Amino acid sequence: MAVVLTMAGLLPFLFGACCIVFFNSGVPVPNLLMGFVFYGAVCLTFWGAVQWGLALDPSPSIITAGADRVDTMRLVLGIFPALAGWVAAYLAFAWQPVAGVAALAVAMPVLALVEREGWRRGALPTGYMGLRWIATAVMECSLIIVLVARAF
Repeated sequence: MAVVLTMAGLLPFLFGACCIVFFNSGVPVPNLLMGFVFYGAVCLTFWGAVQWGLALDPSPSIITAGADRVDTMRLVLGIFPALAGWVAAYLAFAWQPVAGVAALAVAMPVLALVEREGWRRGALPTGYMGLRWIATAVMECSLIIVLVARAF
């Protein structure tokens, strides 16, 4: 079910990227870019919330030595994706929409690398990173395509 829902969650991102790059509609591109950035910010926030869910689970599926320290670290690190999403949304709103896209293009892989380190230490469920890498790859490709399309 997680795979199906993850793929469904990528559809608005793919649709937004395709609209920005290929679709000649009456909707101004900056508005499409804003929607694209805001959805990316929501996705970052969701990934931060995953860490909170793992930390607050009363019966964790992963029990590690020093679980209290790991849970505290999850709670602290779970805030940064939301902050990165907010920065991207703010840049898009207050400066230029493409700046928000660029901020997301940096934040998404950095977050994935941080989570990979947690996974390597046994702090994340077994199948989580495989699904996370797929989502990150699709989103990062979409971000880069939009950046390249807006640059030319």
